[in-house]
Amino acid sequence: MNNESTHLSLLNAMVWSGTQESPIKRNVFIEDGIFADEPSTKAIKIDASGLTLIPGLIEAHAHLCFNAGTDWRAVYDNDTPSRMLLRMVENGQKMLRAGITTVRDLGAPTELAVTLRDAIETGVTRGPSLLVAGAPVTPTGGHCYFMGGEADGELGVRVAVRERVKAGTDWIKVMASGGNMTPGTNVERAQYSVDEMRAIVDEAHRLGTSVTAHAHGVEGIRHALAGGVDMLEHCSFQTPNGSEPVAEVISDIVTKKTIVSPTIVGALGGQQNTERYARRASLTKQLVESGARILMSTDCGIPNTPHEDLSYALEVMQHMSELSALETLRLATSTSAKLLDLNDRGCIETGYRADLLALHTDPTKDLSALRDIKYVISAGNLVSR
Repeated sequence: MNNESTHLSLLNAMVWSGTQESPIKRNVFIEDGIFADEPSTKAIKIDASGLTLIPGLIEAHAHLCFNAGTDWRAVYDNDTPSRMLLRMVENGQKMLRAGITTVRDLGAPTELAVTLRDAIETGVTRGPSLLVAGAPVTPTGGHCYFMGGEADGELGVRVAVRERVKAGTDWIKVMASGGNMTPGTNVERAQYSVDEMRAIVDEAHRLGTSVTAHAHGVEGIRHALAGGVDMLEHCSFQTPNGSEPVAEVISDIVTKKTIVSPTIVGALGGQQNTERYARRASLTKQLVESGARILMSTDCGIPNTPHEDLSYALEVMQHMSELSALETLRLATSTSAKLLDLNDRGCIETGYRADLLALHTDPTKDLSALRDIKYVISAGNLVSR
């Protein structure tokens, strides 16, 4: 179904609003891209009998500029800006067709990220609603330096924050530790001092924006927490000897109410008998049981993590955390919307942005249902699949 309308009536569906405990049978009305109380006289009527409607999915950590292949760096380095922008458009549309209606892009050349976000918002091209961080703030030669975000010292990082706010980004991302995709960096060690982290957060908060920190190693996590970041990406608690206790760090995360974006990838599902999986599952369960504020993310675009990976990653998250399917699904819908301050989405309720999936079976019982899609609706428009 490839026609579109901002006036729709979906009738006789089972609807999970994003907050309730199970789907209920009801009609859903959409007018001018918003969920409405009553049907419009202009509405196209769709018989949704036998379908389950849920809010559009939210992916909190993506890289639209990467191709998800092992050759990612060669492709990235050989792209012209124009070709990279086209690649980002294509990857965003793949995500939208998979039911991911909101995406937070946490690493791309700043101008391209902002340009694509605005082009989607104004209807120049199709894609999910984007939140963008642009080029991450990183030291000279630091993780993802090739995106153009190098900054050193307290003054340097303050200038970097100001540049991103001036460019119109939605978030500030800082590389608090090294990363696996950048040779010469150290995943287990901090890239910035506590004072530099405080300067980044102070400048961002002064200008009314939030900070998320890429942080694998415990030292980087500690520095990010001491600096007052709003969110931690990955948070994999890596240490030089792999044995440093993390209970104190988790307690600090909970006390500070720092959000955790764990970047769980679907590929981990094939590693359930490995030591790596067992450690990650244990840490994930500890975070959940401690009461940490967690949303769903995948880091899609990195090698072996396709941009449409979210549904598979949710199944891995459910297995690791031992949450129910419904509780896990909230992490990519209503909970994500709340923690990202997206108060207009994440629920099928009057006044919210009309993002939804129409599925053949009920994902609150089995998350694999997220791949059996009948319709995707984004801001009231039917998405061609």
